[in-house]
Amino acid sequence: MACCNNFDGYCCGRTLVHSVRVTGPTGPTGVTGATGITGATGPTGATGATGATGATGASLTLTIGTVSTGAPGSTAAASITGVSPNYILNLTIPQGPTGPAGT
Repeated sequence: MACCNNFDGYCCGRTLVHSVRVTGPTGPTGVTGATGITGATGPTGATGATGATGATGASLTLTIGTVSTGAPGSTAAASITGVSPNYILNLTIPQGPTGPAGT
């Protein structure tokens, strides 16, 4: 007796039982697993558009303050004082060695 290859519910005069998959309600969410490893960095994106030009700022004023002669061999120094937009530049320049006598 050959067995049937169709699925009409009958085979060789016998009733076949078919399994039926039934989906029930979704259960509660399980515990979150550990974080996986970080993937590779993706490619650099395209350069964005140029932003709008900002407003023009206030003009600065730089005034020369004191210029002093420092001791021979000392280090030159500069300091800037004042408050924006008005600054003062103060300088100390070391004295150079005495030059040769002229003829």
